[in-house]
Amino acid sequence: MPKISNIINLLRTSNEVRVSDLNKSIELATESLKLSREINNQELIGKSLNQLALYHMIQGNHQICLQLSEQAMQIFKELNNEAGIADAKYSIASVYYKTDNYQLGLINLIECLTIYKNNKDYFNIARTQKSIGTIYEYFDDEKNAIKAYEDSIASALIISDKNLESNAYNPLSGIYLDQQDINKAYDLISKSVTIKQETGDLRGLAFALYGRGKVYFKLKELDRAESDFKEAIRIHFEMKERLGIGMAYYKLAQLYLHTNKPKELL
Repeated sequence: MPKISNIINLLRTSNEVRVSDLNKSIELATESLKLSREINNQELIGKSLNQLALYHMIQGNHQICLQLSEQAMQIFKELNNEAGIADAKYSIASVYYKTDNYQLGLINLIECLTIYKNNKDYFNIARTQKSIGTIYEYFDDEKNAIKAYEDSIASALIISDKNLESNAYNPLSGIYLDQQDINKAYDLISKSVTIKQETGDLRGLAFALYGRGKVYFKLKELDRAESDFKEAIRIHFEMKERLGIGMAYYKLAQLYLHTNKPKELL
């Protein structure tokens, strides 16, 4: 008979390694789901489903994510567990806004944020605020996007979570780059790269390198930009991060067209 402590350890480890080995995270969460079902522990089944949904969302497996999240939400509704419901809604919202359903994404994220704030769950408050900022950017509402990102940083600082803090530096850097405040953009993205290297957040490092590459591109430091984009692509492939691969390839293609070297893409 599986022990509850063993399942909890599997879930904790799967969450810890997701920044460096997402495939391992999926493997561990799948095992925790199997063991949770063996002992018919509904709360652990729901938590396993939520973590699996999150990992599949990150990899761009949207349909799988939605199916797992819906199963988790049903369990947590029956258990009257608001935190579990919010975690399921977060993954669902992420799929919505990543597939251009921005309104539905925002509605679900605001519902999540309300629950997380009631529970003073600053980790999830920070990541939800960052996601809300992303949607405001899609709406071309830079003022509210900046506020959401700054709120995310403030929440991360409350719990001294450097990775969460640095996650918001990336999009903030992008906004300031668009506003031609290149020094501020460079300072923020450099800070993010440094933090990701220090913490070993490989997936986060790829996004930070992509952001720094954009700044180098703007500064016409094209060799440095190319190097950052290529390294971001390499890491994203390793992590099976489809969104990141597409973003980095797009910027690398722009760089090669700018330098009249489209053959490099072959």
